Amino acid sequence: MFSAADLIVAPATPAGAGLRAIVRLAGDGLEHPLRTLFDADPPGFAAAGDTPRVVTGRLNPSGLGRAWGPLAVEILHWPGPAGPLGGPLAEVQLPASAALVAAVLDEACRHGCRLARGGEFTLRAFLAGRLDLVQAETVLAVVDATTSEELSAALDRMAAGAGGRLAAVRSEVLDLVADVEAAIDFADEATPDAVPVGPEWRSVSARVAACDAGIAQVTERLADRDAAAADLPRVVIAGPPNVGKSSLFNALTGRPAALVADEIGTTRDWLEATLGDDSGPRCLLVDVAGIHAAGETGDAVTATAEARAREQLERADLVVFCQDSVQGGGVPVPVRAQRVDVTTRSDLVHHVQPGERVTSSLTGAGIQGLRHEILAAVARLPPRGSPATARLAVGCAAARRSLAAALATVDGAAAGSVDEAIVAGHLRRAAEELAEITGDSITTDLLDRLFSRHCIGK
Repeated sequence: MFSAADLIVAPATPAGAGLRAIVRLAGDGLEHPLRTLFDADPPGFAAAGDTPRVVTGRLNPSGLGRAWGPLAVEILHWPGPAGPLGGPLAEVQLPASAALVAAVLDEACRHGCRLARGGEFTLRAFLAGRLDLVQAETVLAVVDATTSEELSAALDRMAAGAGGRLAAVRSEVLDLVADVEAAIDFADEATPDAVPVGPEWRSVSARVAACDAGIAQVTERLADRDAAAADLPRVVIAGPPNVGKSSLFNALTGRPAALVADEIGTTRDWLEATLGDDSGPRCLLVDVAGIHAAGETGDAVTATAEARAREQLERADLVVFCQDSVQGGGVPVPVRAQRVDVTTRSDLVHHVQPGERVTSSLTGAGIQGLRHEILAAVARLPPRGSPATARLAVGCAAARRSLAAALATVDGAAAGSVDEAIVAGHLRRAAEELAEITGDSITTDLLDRLFSRHCIGK
């Protein structure tokens, strides 16, 4: 289990070209590494209990400054206990040099810090009550987003406050538990002149139904947002120019959607069509312009078409790489995408290499087999929905089942007495299941599993 007191450090921006890089430090005793690494301009770093401030300064001339010179830095300093993590936190903004970032990390570790584990900053925010568990998990969805739609849905989910709404429902469920259990504890204390202490079951039924409706509203709203982002898996047909990609696209989809011609560069933009039906896996089949070998150039229109093709390749979940039976050829494929290799226009040759996957859009040879192979590969792809939403849906479904059991017990006893202990038990389970969603009750092992999926620096 992570300790919120440890001094930790990590880069908070991805490696690569950019204007600025951010290094994040946090933990008790943060002042020591900050003052060792950086010279701060007046008024200097904030003291514990002060309001957060932006500190300007430079690399310490007796430390990093000896090798890097007096480089200017800006530091967002939260001294604690106020702030995103509930404790000391600093975000150092400096020039985006991979070597400089590595040097700052190394120097910080030499002065008491350790490299943060994946998700450790987000975990501290959760433990400090700055994020509920639904929001904390959504950080991972933001990091993992590969399209603008996925990013928009993840940011929307983070800002929607689903955890807060579920916490309010849980509070009402706990009030219900208290009311029902009061009827058990004081059932024998009613006198002929006293108002009965047993709950008004019609009111209890309405309150349980309202709690169920509140949970349903949260899950439906989040599911709709995830569905908008988690569109069908994208299967991109790629390869060199004029190897029969568009003909293969038409053959697989069963309709002449793509323009086909012998001239190189017929495809200028990308086309989409759905492959599969509602009875099985489905995907979005994408036909893109041909991609030239390294060093080959074309006119401006061709270059633009190829750039769009590469964008589609980066979004692909699966790439069908076409190699012409006569010409051969090759194209770079994104590492993250799975790949199916196929040889097109097999009707033009008489001999096929052993194990070679061949197709002919003219004769139909191999088309049905390739279609089945694509859909089978799509079926094996991991779910595109957010893990946070999946866990929330499972927990909410369990809570709703417990509420339904409580409601059935209450409504089913209209002709007789209600067993308060059974109703209270169902309600208590619903409250426990909601607590696991929001993080009010969760094991340390589960916390480790949830937050270890986050990248370092988050």
